[in-house]
Amino acid sequence: MKRPDYNLKIVLLAAGKSERFNGIKVLAKVQRQETSITLLEHALQQLSLALKTLNISNKNIRVATGRYHQQINELLDDPDLLDYCEAAHLGLGHTIAQSVNNLLDDNKCISHIMITLADQVALSADDYSVLIKQSLALPDKLVCAKAGEELMPPAIFPCTYFTELAQLKGDKGAKPILYNNKDKLQTVSIAHAEKDIDTQQDLLDWHNHNYGVL
Repeated sequence: MKRPDYNLKIVLLAAGKSERFNGIKVLAKVQRQETSITLLEHALQQLSLALKTLNISNKNIRVATGRYHQQINELLDDPDLLDYCEAAHLGLGHTIAQSVNNLLDDNKCISHIMITLADQVALSADDYSVLIKQSLALPDKLVCAKAGEELMPPAIFPCTYFTELAQLKGDKGAKPILYNNKDKLQTVSIAHAEKDIDTQQDLLDWHNHNYGVL
């Protein structure tokens, strides 16, 4: 499925301060069959499964960290996977910008970058796969999830938009780029993209409504 001119890198955002969660959100446990797994591990596993089905290396994933870099590093024990963003405390835009700049410094041949969130607990490998397949089919298009009428991450940005990503600042993420370029945007209906975890109550609700078996 992979095209020789399609070089996708993935930024999995795990740099938030978790202020509303009252704990380290991405390290919170969700139920997985007979065991439990952290939100971050779940996202990584689903992304890796998606990439495997498309013959793309899981080495193309980078986890953007911030305040809780050390705790995440202890969990994953893979320094090559992590990208510490010292500007993460300034907001999501700064985190994305620094992550993109770091990727481009390491690899000049990147054609596309996916931005996705570690707390989108409902996303599956199939959800990630369908987005990447759409991007492969329409490589010049922005591609993102859509839930209802809302544009959502994950979103895949062709290289045309790397400069804009690298200049993001403050608390605003990459959504303005999507809304400002609707004529060049391809959406994929993914209801699962709407579900994320912001608070302890969100996590409790996830389990109580039988969403917990991943």
